Amino acid sequence: MKNLFEKVDSFHLSDIKNPTHPSIFIEESTYDILILVLPYKDESLKMESYAFVFDHTSYYYFDRNKGEFSDFDTMQRVYEFLNEKTNAVMKLVASMHESIDLMEEALYENAHFSNFMHYWLSNKKDLSRIQRVLTLGDEVLSQFIGTYLKEEDFLAIHFQDIHEHIGRTNRSALLATDKLNNLYNFYTSRSNEKMNRTIYLLTILSGIFLPLHFVAGYFGMNSQGLPFSDIANGTSLVTLIMVSCAVVMTGLILFLKKRL
Repeated sequence: MKNLFEKVDSFHLSDIKNPTHPSIFIEESTYDILILVLPYKDESLKMESYAFVFDHTSYYYFDRNKGEFSDFDTMQRVYEFLNEKTNAVMKLVASMHESIDLMEEALYENAHFSNFMHYWLSNKKDLSRIQRVLTLGDEVLSQFIGTYLKEEDFLAIHFQDIHEHIGRTNRSALLATDKLNNLYNFYTSRSNEKMNRTIYLLTILSGIFLPLHFVAGYFGMNSQGLPFSDIANGTSLVTLIMVSCAVVMTGLILFLKKRL
């Protein structure tokens, strides 16, 4: 399609060839350009830019692998191509929902989840990217459909269906983000509760052993005239004092706990 390369403005051609160009719909007097970016999952989440040029008589898709335009002949092929990609996006978001549901079940069952933050951050980042891409794609498709409604061979219902699927998938991604936020709040609350219990236990132990440390430190001083130092069973008496202190402190803590 060498003549198409000559027809399309060089500035627009650079946009078409740019694999990272965002979704956009451009209207010119002799041709229109539709660039739609959709996410897909390989080893990680990636974005693919699909570029089309319509010269009001034919429909062309830019094949990035070959670096040339492919004639799609009819609007039906354009629809089938975008519908396939849109269905893949819907499956992608649905699979992320399933992953989040598994995280939710693991947390609510109080199972050990050492990699929670890793999974949470990974899904949060991917969903944020998906939302940004689909929000812009939804707007671009709306402009494209509004412009081509007047065309006789335009498949209005078909493209409106794609538009609805992208909008619904975007809302589904937003719902998944809300679920992630709720899981994060639950996870942090549970972690804080565990930490509070640990601090509470350490406080109780400190309250019991602090008097014992005082008694042990007092009678452990290397000086003359300490009580019980001249008595044969002095060590036993000091031990009895320490045990008594521990019992009294334990009883006091239990009494205060009941009062609170």
